[in-house]
Amino acid sequence: MAPTSHDLALRYLLELSSDIRLALLCARDGEVLASAPGGSRERIVELGAELVREADVSFPPGDGSALELDVGCEGGAVFLIRDGDMTMLCITERAVLPGLIFYDMHAVLRDLERAAHAEERRGATAL
Repeated sequence: MAPTSHDLALRYLLELSSDIRLALLCARDGEVLASAPGGSRERIVELGAELVREADVSFPPGDGSALELDVGCEGGAVFLIRDGDMTMLCITERAVLPGLIFYDMHAVLRDLERAAHAEERRGATAL
């Protein structure tokens, strides 16, 4: 998929939930595909990618099952979903409804998966 699709998906996620301060999308190999909002957030993106890698070590993706993690701390909360070939991480305010954050994250991941399948079908019919 085009990198702009990933960026647009995360921007849409931030529109769905005003509580999300940062969203990060990673590939299965841990490569950061996109982060939102833009700007100089290199350190937090680096820490988010490290958390994604640690989740893969602690909860190996081998069986293909989805993974949901949420962690609260004094300054906010971190939500992580691994589903299929992508992992999404969001940092939010402390007082959020985890179910709503996970719902929005899953919705965006499903949209990305549908877009990837549609792109594959278009590529296959073009040959």
